[in-house]
Amino acid sequence: MAHELIAHQDVGENFSGVYYVESAYIKKTVQNKDYMDMTLRDRSGSRPVKFWGTVKDVVKGCFVHVAAAVEDYQGNPSIIARNVELEDEPDDLSDYIPVYEGAAELADEFDALRAKLVELEDDDNDTCSMLVDEVYRSAPFFDKFVRCPGSDGSCYGKTGGLLASVVRVGRHALEASSFYSASDQERAIILGAALLCRIGGADAYDFENCVPVVTKRGLLIGVPNLTMTRVSSALRRVVAAANKDDKVTDQDTILRLLHAIVAANETCGVEPMTKEAMVLSGVVKMDGEVVDSLDFIANDVNDSEEFTAFDPRTRRNYYRGS
Repeated sequence: MAHELIAHQDVGENFSGVYYVESAYIKKTVQNKDYMDMTLRDRSGSRPVKFWGTVKDVVKGCFVHVAAAVEDYQGNPSIIARNVELEDEPDDLSDYIPVYEGAAELADEFDALRAKLVELEDDDNDTCSMLVDEVYRSAPFFDKFVRCPGSDGSCYGKTGGLLASVVRVGRHALEASSFYSASDQERAIILGAALLCRIGGADAYDFENCVPVVTKRGLLIGVPNLTMTRVSSALRRVVAAANKDDKVTDQDTILRLLHAIVAANETCGVEPMTKEAMVLSGVVKMDGEVVDSLDFIANDVNDSEEFTAFDPRTRRNYYRGS
């Protein structure tokens, strides 16, 4: 029987299935009776669920079989569980880990961006292409890159989220570069830096019990530093291989490429000082601000209101409509 996605249920529907427990609390009704207030998750997202009773050992991180109905509560769907039973963790977790929509198309677009990078560079200076190829050459790293989340938020916190993030930044940076009279070599530096500026996310984010999380390395070292560690290591290999083949890597291109990568990460404290860095940092900033706002809206507690709760980061409420 096909898994029924929890976020796809509407008012008036009954459904059942096994779901991951993202949180579970025992609370009391106004009549002082215990009930369970849970947040259940599958790959479609997470939803609050109430059960007018209690079940022993249902805690965050376990799986439960739920039979529930979706009722109308003040104009919004409210999931009420009729029965809750503890379940073993499923052998196949594909129904519980969210997947970025259009992952196959994203992979094709990623390949197209790499091909465009090769096209932009001339035969005498393919430094950006060599560095990008060296980073993504490792099969274990590339497999991790296309599967891992790009954040612990709602938008990029999915399988393929990091790939989506890199493709989106690469696409927008390439498009933006054409509006600012960038030469082919400048566009190559912009695109090469865009394809590399977030690769530390492969080390900084992962899934833990179906939920995207920041890893220990991500917390202690940070995405920008993890990015530069991978880029620097690949650069040393590229230079060594070029020297062995009596081939010259363009030092100015390397410097401008590294500057664009570092300047794109605001936490590094390096201001963009080249055309390439200014274009890329602007695109990265735009993407970050939009995605952070979408993550806030997705997790807003005022989901029945026209406006969200106040976002202290941007100092505003977001309007979602009536």
